[in-house]
Amino acid sequence: MANQGDNKIAADRVFSVEEGIQLKKEVTLRNEAKRWRWMGNYGSPEDAAAVANAAPPSLAGEVMFTINGGLVPAWMFY
Repeated sequence: MANQGDNKIAADRVFSVEEGIQLKKEVTLRNEAKRWRWMGNYGSPEDAAAVANAAPPSLAGEVMFTINGGLVPAWMFY
């Protein structure tokens, strides 16, 4: 898996759905190869799922997140 610091996202940063989708768009525009990326924390599993489903969608097996208190840390493969 890629290093958590690859996207320069702090481990305790909480993203909104809109911010997460914007991050995916910026990375996608760089035309990098698909790989695991640290996507920060979200306020709910629904927020993390909304980002995973945004273009380019992270398909089955390409999303990992867990519940950590009030945060949902997320890794996505895209």
